[in-house]
Amino acid sequence: MASLKLCHLAGNTYYIPAPTIIGMYEKDGYAILIDSGNDKEAGRQINKLLEERGLHLELILNTHSNADHIGGNAFLQKKTGCRIAATRLEAAFIQDPVLEPAFLFGGYPFRELQRKFLMAQPSMVTDIIPSSGDILGTGLEALPLPGHFFDMIGIKTPDNVLFIADCLFPEPVMSKYHIFFLYDLHAQFETLQRVQALEAGWYVPSHGEPLQNISALVEINRRKIEEILGAVESFCAYPSHTEDILSRVCKRYGIELDAEQYVLVTSTLKSYLSYLMDKGNIESVFEGRTLRWRRA
Repeated sequence: MASLKLCHLAGNTYYIPAPTIIGMYEKDGYAILIDSGNDKEAGRQINKLLEERGLHLELILNTHSNADHIGGNAFLQKKTGCRIAATRLEAAFIQDPVLEPAFLFGGYPFRELQRKFLMAQPSMVTDIIPSSGDILGTGLEALPLPGHFFDMIGIKTPDNVLFIADCLFPEPVMSKYHIFFLYDLHAQFETLQRVQALEAGWYVPSHGEPLQNISALVEINRRKIEEILGAVESFCAYPSHTEDILSRVCKRYGIELDAEQYVLVTSTLKSYLSYLMDKGNIESVFEGRTLRWRRA
């Protein structure tokens, strides 16, 4: 991992560019982190940055429980004794990280799924917080942004900087990967509408550069989801197994799978199928003791 650095955004709000961006709010000689990076090394470097500034780490706010957002938790909590706050559903995954690969796979996760990409080291959530409102008297505000994961939140600092987690992905990421993980498409569409209406001086997605206007990016994300919905529905023109649809989707978008990508893309595909079924566009049928999907 390249050396991490603190970048100033506004007032007492900073961010740390990394594969998964980390936020930092400075207050009265202590630091509040927004997520903690993807592994122990990220935690180690974050701790070094804070020590160099003479800051004590008081609190980590996790936007959600994906491994690349909580990977530094365990190291930092052990090193500093900091508190960790998250919403109730996300807290379960943070404290018992095997839940993420188990949920994605739909069974006991085999060894290749129990690596740091999907499974962080466990850490203790000391504070359960609601998905909206003031956070523990810090002056920071939680905003509900579900869709990508169960109870994901955005976090707004008093400097009018809004960390929007994984509710939006930049265009280069979508052009490269096309299918980004989604748990609930109904919630995602609502989140896209909500985040577009939120006002902030800076918006910080977890996998892209800070932006001062996100209207165009919201529309790009919406169009990509709608495009994939159309493709998935077209692959249900005749009764098809989930694996058959997966193969056709991957072929269409040039997606190569390994074990980790397989569970991420398959889980997301099932979310697309659920959304289409709830909308009445497709239906499930059982033929030869197997589940198939077809246009309604």
